[in-house]
Amino acid sequence: MLYELRSYDIDPERIDGYLEWANSRAMPILMGQFGFRVQGFWHAIETSDGPAPPTNVHWIIAWESEAEMKERWAIARASDEWKAAMAETLDPEQPNGRKYHRVVQSKLLAPIPASPLQ
Repeated sequence: MLYELRSYDIDPERIDGYLEWANSRAMPILMGQFGFRVQGFWHAIETSDGPAPPTNVHWIIAWESEAEMKERWAIARASDEWKAAMAETLDPEQPNGRKYHRVVQSKLLAPIPASPLQ
């Protein structure tokens, strides 16, 4: 099993709107219609040590292989449902054209033998 770690810099002033969109639109489509095995979805919060870091949203998806990840993402991204959901995140007045996402990162991780997630 491999794990895709997706990390986003979301505009802190728009984090509530993003989380609502993720909960009500993105996750139901990806997990329901396309069977993504989301292991967790988190957002960094302000603590007594300071504000949330710029990379403030993280989620992990389990995949059997890199090939499965690429295939499932390609199918999802080509679907009308995902295109419509993503259209809701567009804002032509923002420098990168996105309402929420400033930076998107994706890394594929392999567990070490002692990891509980194999």
